[in-house]
Amino acid sequence: MAAPQHRFVDARGLPIHCLEWGDPTDELVLLVHGYLDMAHGWCSFVDALRNKSRKPLWIVAPDCRGHGDSGWIGAGGYYHFPDYVFDLDCVIQALGAARLKLIGHSMGGTISLLYAGAFPERIAELVLIEGVGPSGMKFSDAPERMARWISETHQRGRNHFRQYPSVEAGARQLRQTNPRLTEAAALDWARAAMKQNAAGNWLWKFDPLHRTTAPQPFYTAQALEFLRRIRCAVLIVDGAQSHQRQRADKQQRYDAIAEHEQIMIENAGHMVHQDNPDKLAAAVADFFAGGKVDCTGKIER
Repeated sequence: MAAPQHRFVDARGLPIHCLEWGDPTDELVLLVHGYLDMAHGWCSFVDALRNKSRKPLWIVAPDCRGHGDSGWIGAGGYYHFPDYVFDLDCVIQALGAARLKLIGHSMGGTISLLYAGAFPERIAELVLIEGVGPSGMKFSDAPERMARWISETHQRGRNHFRQYPSVEAGARQLRQTNPRLTEAAALDWARAAMKQNAAGNWLWKFDPLHRTTAPQPFYTAQALEFLRRIRCAVLIVDGAQSHQRQRADKQQRYDAIAEHEQIMIENAGHMVHQDNPDKLAAAVADFFAGGKVDCTGKIER
């Protein structure tokens, strides 16, 4: 596994940590991780993609704010999708990229589609892995959701976290959540994703505020307007064993994207890039090279 370089980008005073592979003179691919994940979670996929790509790639993966080794928001603040999109723009500006390829997983897919819809001229190709936004909600859901957010933030705030006696215990928890992770992969991820407190216990690096319910509902009608503005080719990837596969509202969002292909990756759940990085990398490499990918995952020449 190739060791990445580390860099930090300033987002209005908040440090955004990034992992970086390759040469800045090569084509830029930016990876945006999902909820409670981190840049390190892409490592196996990055190795596979660099091996399968027909041309050298400059790959950069940021830790979203409040995740990994990026900064946490200050007192009184919270995490909203516009904040993540702003941070993504800060990373892109710092890298000096006029156009780039963008890959987002889950929450990172939502961030990526919002960015691609807001700045369609900047994205050359887009890959959305299990990432076309949360389930849509109704306007009538908003008052209860606001009340729930306030209640949870008062009651739990940053105190809602689990402590572990060792990194190995954290790795076992990861495998309980996703049994497709090997012991070695879970331990590698836990070592990157955990930190030790003053009492000697281990906890996850993400801000516990993420575990409270966000106040703003996700509206399908608004998401569709972003999706309709995307100009580039889009590869939509789902895991064959994903718990989100049966969502009824996903096809409407797919249909809103002018130029898109859909594939299903076998032997993968929601965490496609970790469950089957080789198959995913092969599909992405062919997509970037101009190959067509049908719904069974077969590349058409």
